[in-house]
Amino acid sequence: MTSEHAMNLTEGEALRRLPDRYLDVLLSTIKGINRTLEFKSIINESMEAVRLLMNTEASSLMLIDRDSGKLYMSLPTGPAKEEIKGVSIPSDKGIASWVVQNKRPYVSNDVSSSEHFWKDLSKTFKTRSIICVPLINRENEVVGVLQALNRRKNGKFTPHDIPVFQALASQVTFAIERAQEIDQLQNQLREKDAMITEIHHRIKNNLQVLSSLVERESFEIEDDSIKKVLTDILMRVRSMAKLHEMLSRKEITDQIELGTYIEQLTDKIEQMMDTMQVNASIRLKIQPILLESERALLCGLILNELLLNIYKHAFTGIEEKGEIIIELAEDSELIYLNVSDNGIGLPEDFDYEDKKSLGLWIVDMMLRKLKGELSIESEAGTRFSIKIPKD
Repeated sequence: MTSEHAMNLTEGEALRRLPDRYLDVLLSTIKGINRTLEFKSIINESMEAVRLLMNTEASSLMLIDRDSGKLYMSLPTGPAKEEIKGVSIPSDKGIASWVVQNKRPYVSNDVSSSEHFWKDLSKTFKTRSIICVPLINRENEVVGVLQALNRRKNGKFTPHDIPVFQALASQVTFAIERAQEIDQLQNQLREKDAMITEIHHRIKNNLQVLSSLVERESFEIEDDSIKKVLTDILMRVRSMAKLHEMLSRKEITDQIELGTYIEQLTDKIEQMMDTMQVNASIRLKIQPILLESERALLCGLILNELLLNIYKHAFTGIEEKGEIIIELAEDSELIYLNVSDNGIGLPEDFDYEDKKSLGLWIVDMMLRKLKGELSIESEAGTRFSIKIPKD
């Protein structure tokens, strides 16, 4: 019998007549399918549901290949599952193809008398009875079929089996669509990530080229004041290049570990300052903190300017080796970045609000973008204390 004999029962009526044990299986299965995001897991859940719900010897989920129009055996169950997995059916052959073309369920308890039965796909499994329903998506397109074969103990499929089976099929279709959409989004995200990674890589390379040009020019200039300006520019460019180097690595996302960035940045600065014969070392007391890359860059630029200021002024006239301590910590609301030295301290007439130097102007601009605050102490050296809101 085909679907015409089963339309007198609605899905709701069929579910109400379903024995409690089968209804529990159906509902728990639907919940399991809806929790599943991976395509393969959805198919496995679906086939387990068919086996338990329909009490059959075999079952299969067949999906349409959009290019060829053929039905492919995506996941069969039963004694011949390994033999028929991946087998295709022509678009004009068999009960499954009839279901696809007519968008209607099909039931037969004797396929030998069915005009639509094509053949058994397995040499070791003989089909006696079948229930097959279409998988119809939100665009009212048939994407495949769900079928169960040979009810156990020579049992018969009845009219109320169809709407119950359709209820399961509709959930399977929805879950497949969702999994495919998630796969598509993930592919798009991977493509976007690859593009962004390439952009960061190119920016890093461009900044490195710019850095090399500035460094080469500084070697040819004899004026010390101009050399210092070029050195400052070089440090700023390398600070940006270091961040883009981290972002160009595939394992780095739009958030970076601020402590690692600061550690790598200070290492670069320390190497440069060694060439300027500044007798000072940097000690780090850093906690790992994840921060958006844009905000991390601002922190890096601030640190860059503070270190430049310290290297230029803090240890003038001091014979013993200077020490710079960089501290990074956080609590539930704030990030704390402290930079201190054991140098000569700030001059008595120092006024941060004056901001005559480009470095302090940059610090102030970066802090405004971060909505941060800076406090300065100058006793037995200088201490710059920065508070940055996490949110």
